[in-house]
Amino acid sequence: MEVISLSLPSTNKLVADYVSADKDTSELFHYDFQSQFIYEERKKDLLLREFPREKLASYLEGFNGRYGLGRKTFNNITRLLDPTSLVVIGGQQAGLLTGPLFTIHKIISILTLAKEQEEKLNVPVIPVFWIAGEDHDFQEINHIYIKNKQSIKKKMIEQKQLDKTPVSSVEIDKVECKKWIDKVLESYGETAFTRDILSRLNQHLDRSTSYVDFFAAIISDLFGHTGIVLLDSASNELRGIESEFFVSMIEKNEEMYDAVRSQQEFLTEAGYPLNIEMPESSSNLFYHHENERFLLEYDKENLLFRNRNKQLEITKEELLVIAKKHPTLLSNNVVTRPLMQELLFPSLAFISGPGEVAYWAELKKMFEIWGMKLPPIVPRITMTILERSIETDLDDRDISINNVLNGGLFSSKEQWLMNQTGHDITKIVDEAKQQVEQIHKRVREAALGVDDSLEQLLGKNSQFIQSQLDFVTKAVQKKILLKHHVELSKYERIETSILPNRTPQERVWNIYYYLNKYGLDFVNKLLEVPLEVDGKHKIIRL
Repeated sequence: MEVISLSLPSTNKLVADYVSADKDTSELFHYDFQSQFIYEERKKDLLLREFPREKLASYLEGFNGRYGLGRKTFNNITRLLDPTSLVVIGGQQAGLLTGPLFTIHKIISILTLAKEQEEKLNVPVIPVFWIAGEDHDFQEINHIYIKNKQSIKKKMIEQKQLDKTPVSSVEIDKVECKKWIDKVLESYGETAFTRDILSRLNQHLDRSTSYVDFFAAIISDLFGHTGIVLLDSASNELRGIESEFFVSMIEKNEEMYDAVRSQQEFLTEAGYPLNIEMPESSSNLFYHHENERFLLEYDKENLLFRNRNKQLEITKEELLVIAKKHPTLLSNNVVTRPLMQELLFPSLAFISGPGEVAYWAELKKMFEIWGMKLPPIVPRITMTILERSIETDLDDRDISINNVLNGGLFSSKEQWLMNQTGHDITKIVDEAKQQVEQIHKRVREAALGVDDSLEQLLGKNSQFIQSQLDFVTKAVQKKILLKHHVELSKYERIETSILPNRTPQERVWNIYYYLNKYGLDFVNKLLEVPLEVDGKHKIIRL
């Protein structure tokens, strides 16, 4: 494998400004992303704070022990007890077979930055990945995308989940999941590695109860030797550690609301769109009731917390008791999850996706009322895996990978087609349709002057003539596709591999396509590639 770095513009304005050396984002974040001393500064700040290291280590040993992670992981958990130790942290939902490639890229980013900074700072830096088991949107994790003849298909597992049960508590339907795995691997095609992959996945599935179990087992299989430390944000054991922080969140609820709204107003004035919905009734906590998860709203006049349809009603005093004695009944939302993470862990850096960068910017003032700073928010490595056959197609079509990633593939294809035919049939027919419509309009006017009851017939006649011209366009296009099938298929292969559904590869394809094609050591080979978490896009040439 070989890596090529490219500078690609971000479609997110805030992210583009954040990683740009030309923009001042000091009002959005506490640390200067461009500073070479950013991690030294963060290290010094964290030495002034205390963390529940012993409780965390005890929980992490138990959780990681369930999934067979390697000795290096448990050494890292022990190293967390060192008061100088730091973590590089990030997380993701428990997607089937790990979900889109960006989950793999995020873990690689965490491992890469942790290793780099441990060498530079000369203190233990531990890679930590949290699984968002408290999320209840099953529709976001119940599928991956596969190739289906000439199209890209969302392949969902046939398991219905209608309520708001956290994913960590959703029992996995093993019969349906095995069928689903078979269909996914079948779509990839039989290779020398397929049977081994199928065997491993079925073993993981047999040992799993929930989707979080299945996800964690796969991550252990792929990254268990790296030292990565896993946690489930929905773990009951973790809730016990979080109890005191829930109490403080409830007590500071109104202050937190005011701080977030103030920061959001600043962002709006600066021209940035907002990512967090923050109505005045926000409590930013979920309450778990009868196996479902309800977002609590706060009625500050009556000091009551309610769910949206007001089936539940809890006084502030009652909620404080719940936080102290029954913290497993509470969980965090998009506002409090980052805060809870930073209260628990000495985070040297948070590895984020583009959307996460934007919503952390809305939390700056809220962190300040806790006497804390936002951690350095570090955009994860973005990657495109470039297979040799696709690189050959690029060379044949004389298109650079940079051009493709910047959206030039489609105009290149259209220009090539025009060059082959000598004219743009669509444009010619569109012009003809306009001319015919002008002529037919005169015919309609004359006919209606004779009898206005002809209006409906004339309208249908006009539509029929236009449809016949559309038929000509389709017939010509079909002949062009047949005539130039070999060359056009190269454009299609490039698009399917690099920009499936006109979307970055890492947001669509799954790692098991590559494991099935190139072997179970594919992730290890990715880890051996010299990568930097520097904001540049990485092309991985196979």
